[in-house]
Amino acid sequence: MELQRPSKSIRDMIAGMPQTFGTLAPCLLMSPLSVAQYLPADQALFDVVIFDEASQITTWDAVGALARGRQAVIVGDPRQLPPTNFFGKADNDDADPEIQEHDKDLESILDEAKVSGIPVLELNWHYRSRHKSLIAFSNWHYYHNRLITFPSPVTEDRAVSLHYLSEGI
Repeated sequence: MELQRPSKSIRDMIAGMPQTFGTLAPCLLMSPLSVAQYLPADQALFDVVIFDEASQITTWDAVGALARGRQAVIVGDPRQLPPTNFFGKADNDDADPEIQEHDKDLESILDEAKVSGIPVLELNWHYRSRHKSLIAFSNWHYYHNRLITFPSPVTEDRAVSLHYLSEGI
């Protein structure tokens, strides 16, 4: 009952020690929105900014975090779903017709990085599925059968199966 809110916000506290905060917290796990919310713009630069699942991060959300680092590692799969704009405003059909297709924003920071000429390295090992039949469809149709999968320790294939019903629902 007697606890009170701290007198300084997190942003003000970090701003009060711009050069020493990196020593206190050398590694931070933050979303791009949290970076913008909690870290002042003049904060000392991080050595590296890492984006995981970058196909889910819009470019405009990523720019602030990218500006706070000396270098970046952008990791993701362009074959996964792009960022959603479910709560954002709908695209305007009356948009400026003068904007060329190549001038439009791409869907994610991963897309922007790929077209900018930054070197790309593909990881072809798939280790998450407990049975390779779970990734077989995607491996064939999206990855051109280049994913390396590991054999299941279970010899009976029960992961995915088709049961054809001649009648019924």
